[in-house]
This record gives sequence, structure tokens and C-alpha cells, in this order.
Amino acid sequence: MGHIVKIGRYEIIDAELNMQELSTVGVPCQTNPGLTCQLDGWDLHTSVPAWIDGMPIELELSHYDKHQDRWVLNAPA
Repeated sequence: MGHIVKIGRYEIIDAELNMQELSTVGVPCQTNPGLTCQLDGWDLHTSVPAWIDGMPIELELSHYDKHQDRWVLNAPA
């Protein structure tokens, strides 16, 4: 079963997660254009409140992965 990731009012059903630690989240741009458009305007390392399977987590905007057309967010160490 996949994980449910929410960022603001956006529910990302196709998020790519690091399955071992749930510390890295990839947000595909093609299927999440509203959210990725907003992420594109934010500064790198901006704090992003999110929920993974209903559990709150603070993510940090890491980088845009141009090869996979997705935004990558990390949980701060």
C-alpha cells in the first residue's frame, strides 16, 4: 500500500518516498502542477509542513530533479 502525503491542501497520491526512513519525498510535476508551481517559487531549504499517513512532519525544499521532473523535499536531520 502506498503512503498518503499532504502538503497544504494538496494530496500527493503518487509521491515517491524513501521507504526506509520516510525522510525524502519526491513530488512529480506532471501530476501535481498546482503544488509544483508553488514550490518553484519558494527558496531552497524553505520549511514545508506536511503529513505522511496522517503524521505531521516538517520537510525542507531540497532541489528540483530535472531528469525525473520532480521536486525533492527532505526531513531535516
